[in-house]
Amino acid sequence: MHTPDTDTEEWEALCTHCGLCCFEKLENERGTVFFTQTPCRYLDVVTRQCRIYSRRFAINPDCIQLTPELVEKLHWLHDECGYRKALGLSRTNRQQRRKS
Repeated sequence: MHTPDTDTEEWEALCTHCGLCCFEKLENERGTVFFTQTPCRYLDVVTRQCRIYSRRFAINPDCIQLTPELVEKLHWLHDECGYRKALGLSRTNRQQRRKS
């Protein structure tokens, strides 16, 4: 499978703009992630667009740059995430690998 280069517009274009990445999350000691209703202050919650997208990493140090390596590790990303889909990842596959 072709994996888009993380330095290209092709990788960025995979984002479905669900905004899930842009909401605060809490993780307990067992690794369970809880989503809050608190969005990043730069997220337009109606359009799910970042108001500072092109400069987000420079302006907001809490903004996470999703790379293929990081997407593989972040279990809270949903299966409809464009990045997960492009990498062929799903929670079902992850659960099956754990049982093996």
